[in-house]
Amino acid sequence: MYTKFNVTETSLQAMEVLKKENSETIFPLHLIKKGERAEVVQVTEKHLGKNNTLPEGELERRLLEMGFVEGTEVTLQHEGFIKKDPMAVLIRVCSLVAIRRKEAQAILVRKLS
Repeated sequence: MYTKFNVTETSLQAMEVLKKENSETIFPLHLIKKGERAEVVQVTEKHLGKNNTLPEGELERRLLEMGFVEGTEVTLQHEGFIKKDPMAVLIRVCSLVAIRRKEAQAILVRKLS
């Protein structure tokens, strides 16, 4: 159903927008605006490179445990005052989670209309 990404270490600017074969736009969660809804497509930390200070697989495991699993609807509810960090993300309609923008870069989403 989803395209598997073979991502190498690249700059975050190059990761801003990824295209799927059916022209749906896939992008990291930290780029959505307040009030926008999106669906989680993939959780991966491979493109973060040296920005990730946790052991390999740890950030991915933590995000999955928080509820950021494929197909889950998320909504950005609030952004912090300084540098818009952290961000409060509503998972489905029941869990409000605060995560840093750096961590949100590991969550790839597509916008819902």
